Amino acid sequence: MFKDLHPSLRSAMYVVLFSFTALVAATFYTIRLTYKSFEPVMDKNYYEIGLNYEKAIENQKELLKQGFLIKSNWDNQTILPLGESEIAVQLEKAGALTQASSITVFLERNATTKNTAHYNLKQNANGFSGRIPLVEKGTWNLRLVADIEGKSFEREGKILVQ
Repeated sequence: MFKDLHPSLRSAMYVVLFSFTALVAATFYTIRLTYKSFEPVMDKNYYEIGLNYEKAIENQKELLKQGFLIKSNWDNQTILPLGESEIAVQLEKAGALTQASSITVFLERNATTKNTAHYNLKQNANGFSGRIPLVEKGTWNLRLVADIEGKSFEREGKILVQ
């Protein structure tokens, strides 16, 4: 192929040809991996969520002005153990215990919906409680969502599972 070239230039051309071939192969391999392990990065209902965004912010502000607050037994724990953990959540209004229609726990990872899970808590005398399986180590986004008279009240935070 490069017979008429000087030996040093011939070697350089083979290196360039090999590098180009390796680059093309790596590109196709990357594309194959992308399609093989594809996971969506958005919520399926992103359009509806966007439409209701202003209303959700207004509801959150209104409920905060009324003195609502969500507390859990995970607030004081810096590291949670791997496996099932008990969570107890209380909804307070102006410092007094109050009730909600339901409370849901969402565990999410950043920028992906693959590991997102939600758990509905059961109501008891002191609020809501449930057992949450913590199956992977690392940092998780925790959202506690209370339904108060048809309005959604949220609290977000992070937990570390080890």
